[in-house]
Amino acid sequence: MANIEDGATAFFSADHTACDEAWAKVEASGGDAKAISAAFHSFEALMDRHLRMEEEVLFPAFEAATGMRGVGPTEVMRHEHRQMRAILSDMNLAVSESRTDNVLDLGDTLLMLIQQHNAKEEGMLYPMADAQLGDEWPELAKRLHTYLARPA
Repeated sequence: MANIEDGATAFFSADHTACDEAWAKVEASGGDAKAISAAFHSFEALMDRHLRMEEEVLFPAFEAATGMRGVGPTEVMRHEHRQMRAILSDMNLAVSESRTDNVLDLGDTLLMLIQQHNAKEEGMLYPMADAQLGDEWPELAKRLHTYLARPA
Protein backbone atom coordinates (compact mmCIF):
# COMPACT_ATOMS: atom_id res chain seq x y z
CA MET A 1 0.00 0.00 0.00
CA ALA A 2 1.30 3.43 -0.92
CA ASN A 3 1.88 5.98 1.77
CA ILE A 4 -1.41 7.80 2.26
CA GLU A 5 0.45 11.09 2.57
CA ASP A 6 1.62 10.76 -1.07
CA GLY A 7 -1.75 11.96 -2.38
CA ALA A 8 -4.91 10.64 -3.94
CA THR A 9 -3.36 9.09 -7.03
CA ALA A 10 -0.75 7.08 -5.15
CA PHE A 11 -3.04 6.05 -2.31
CA PHE A 12 -6.18 5.11 -4.22
CA SER A 13 -4.26 3.46 -7.09
CA ALA A 14 -2.50 1.25 -4.54
CA ASP A 15 -5.87 0.44 -2.99
CA HIS A 16 -7.11 -0.59 -6.46
CA THR A 17 -4.17 -3.00 -6.60
CA ALA A 18 -5.06 -4.41 -3.18
CA CYS A 19 -8.63 -5.04 -4.36
CA ASP A 20 -7.34 -6.67 -7.56
CA GLU A 21 -5.10 -8.96 -5.52
CA ALA A 22 -8.04 -9.91 -3.29
CA TRP A 23 -10.09 -10.80 -6.38
CA ALA A 24 -7.21 -12.95 -7.68
CA LYS A 25 -7.52 -14.99 -4.47
CA VAL A 26 -11.20 -15.60 -5.24
CA GLU A 27 -10.29 -16.82 -8.71
CA ALA A 28 -7.49 -18.98 -7.31
CA SER A 29 -9.95 -20.73 -4.99
CA GLY A 30 -11.00 -23.03 -7.81
CA GLY A 31 -14.38 -24.63 -7.39
CA ASP A 32 -14.13 -24.99 -3.62
CA ALA A 33 -17.23 -23.25 -2.23
CA LYS A 34 -15.78 -22.75 1.26
CA ALA A 35 -12.54 -21.24 -0.08
CA ILE A 36 -14.43 -19.03 -2.52
CA SER A 37 -16.71 -17.84 0.27
CA ALA A 38 -13.81 -16.83 2.52
CA ALA A 39 -11.89 -15.15 -0.29
CA PHE A 40 -14.99 -13.41 -1.63
CA HIS A 41 -15.93 -11.93 1.73
CA SER A 42 -12.41 -10.51 2.12
CA PHE A 43 -12.61 -9.05 -1.39
CA GLU A 44 -16.08 -7.64 -0.77
CA ALA A 45 -14.93 -5.96 2.46
CA LEU A 46 -11.97 -4.32 0.70
CA MET A 47 -14.20 -3.14 -2.13
CA ASP A 48 -16.76 -1.72 0.29
CA ARG A 49 -14.06 0.14 2.22
CA HIS A 50 -12.56 1.52 -1.00
CA LEU A 51 -15.91 2.75 -2.31
CA ARG A 52 -16.78 4.33 1.04
CA MET A 53 -13.42 6.13 1.26
CA GLU A 54 -14.06 7.65 -2.14
CA GLU A 55 -17.73 8.49 -1.60
CA GLU A 56 -17.42 9.76 1.97
CA VAL A 57 -14.03 11.53 1.85
CA LEU A 58 -12.53 12.06 -1.61
CA PHE A 59 -15.59 12.87 -3.71
CA PRO A 60 -17.14 15.44 -1.33
CA ALA A 61 -13.79 17.21 -0.93
CA PHE A 62 -13.24 17.23 -4.69
CA GLU A 63 -16.75 18.54 -5.33
CA ALA A 64 -16.33 21.29 -2.74
CA ALA A 65 -13.02 22.34 -4.28
CA THR A 66 -14.27 22.33 -7.88
CA GLY A 67 -17.95 23.20 -7.51
CA MET A 68 -18.84 20.06 -9.50
CA ARG A 69 -21.72 18.70 -7.43
CA GLY A 70 -24.15 16.34 -9.13
CA VAL A 71 -22.21 16.54 -12.38
CA GLY A 72 -18.75 15.73 -13.61
CA PRO A 73 -16.43 12.85 -12.88
CA THR A 74 -17.59 12.08 -9.35
CA GLU A 75 -21.17 11.62 -10.50
CA VAL A 76 -20.02 9.13 -13.15
CA MET A 77 -17.95 7.32 -10.51
CA ARG A 78 -20.90 7.14 -8.11
CA HIS A 79 -23.07 5.66 -10.86
CA GLU A 80 -20.44 3.01 -11.54
CA HIS A 81 -20.12 2.32 -7.81
CA ARG A 82 -23.86 1.58 -7.73
CA GLN A 83 -23.40 -0.84 -10.62
CA MET A 84 -20.51 -2.54 -8.78
CA ARG A 85 -22.53 -2.85 -5.59
CA ALA A 86 -25.41 -4.47 -7.49
CA ILE A 87 -23.05 -7.07 -8.96
CA LEU A 88 -21.42 -7.62 -5.56
CA SER A 89 -24.87 -8.20 -4.08
CA ASP A 90 -25.63 -10.79 -6.76
CA MET A 91 -22.26 -12.40 -6.08
CA ASN A 92 -22.96 -12.49 -2.36
CA LEU A 93 -26.20 -14.36 -3.01
CA ALA A 94 -24.39 -16.80 -5.31
CA VAL A 95 -21.74 -17.38 -2.62
CA SER A 96 -24.40 -18.01 0.02
CA GLU A 97 -26.00 -20.59 -2.29
CA SER A 98 -22.61 -22.19 -3.17
CA ARG A 99 -23.09 -21.39 -6.87
CA THR A 100 -19.35 -21.09 -7.48
CA ASP A 101 -19.56 -20.93 -11.29
CA ASN A 102 -22.04 -18.07 -11.01
CA VAL A 103 -19.74 -16.23 -8.58
CA LEU A 104 -16.88 -16.43 -11.05
CA ASP A 105 -19.06 -15.48 -14.04
CA LEU A 106 -20.38 -12.43 -12.20
CA GLY A 107 -16.80 -11.70 -11.19
CA ASP A 108 -15.79 -11.53 -14.85
CA THR A 109 -18.49 -8.90 -15.42
CA LEU A 110 -17.44 -6.99 -12.31
CA LEU A 111 -13.78 -7.14 -13.29
CA MET A 112 -14.49 -5.56 -16.69
CA LEU A 113 -16.43 -2.75 -15.02
CA ILE A 114 -13.72 -2.26 -12.39
CA GLN A 115 -10.93 -2.11 -14.99
CA GLN A 116 -12.71 0.57 -17.01
CA HIS A 117 -13.66 2.44 -13.82
CA ASN A 118 -10.14 2.36 -12.39
CA ALA A 119 -8.66 3.61 -15.66
CA LYS A 120 -10.92 6.69 -15.48
CA GLU A 121 -10.09 7.34 -11.84
CA GLU A 122 -6.35 6.81 -12.19
CA GLY A 123 -6.11 8.66 -15.50
CA MET A 124 -8.37 11.61 -14.75
CA LEU A 125 -10.07 11.92 -11.37
CA TYR A 126 -7.16 11.22 -9.03
CA PRO A 127 -4.72 13.55 -10.81
CA MET A 128 -7.41 16.25 -10.79
CA ALA A 129 -7.95 15.61 -7.07
CA ASP A 130 -4.21 15.87 -6.41
CA ALA A 131 -4.17 19.24 -8.20
CA GLN A 132 -7.29 20.57 -6.46
CA LEU A 133 -6.80 19.14 -2.96
CA GLY A 134 -3.08 19.56 -2.35
CA ASP A 135 -3.45 21.85 0.67
CA GLU A 136 -6.35 19.83 2.06
CA TRP A 137 -4.77 16.42 1.56
CA PRO A 138 -3.15 16.13 5.03
CA GLU A 139 -6.57 16.53 6.67
CA LEU A 140 -8.18 14.15 4.18
CA ALA A 141 -5.39 11.64 4.84
CA LYS A 142 -6.21 11.74 8.56
CA ARG A 143 -9.84 10.96 7.77
CA LEU A 144 -8.82 8.13 5.45
CA HIS A 145 -6.60 6.66 8.18
CA THR A 146 -9.75 6.03 10.24
CA TYR A 147 -11.06 3.73 7.49
CA LEU A 148 -7.76 1.86 7.35
CA ALA A 149 -7.72 1.44 11.12
CA ARG A 150 -10.97 -0.55 10.97
CA PRO A 151 -10.87 -4.16 9.81
CA ALA A 152 -11.84 -4.43 6.15
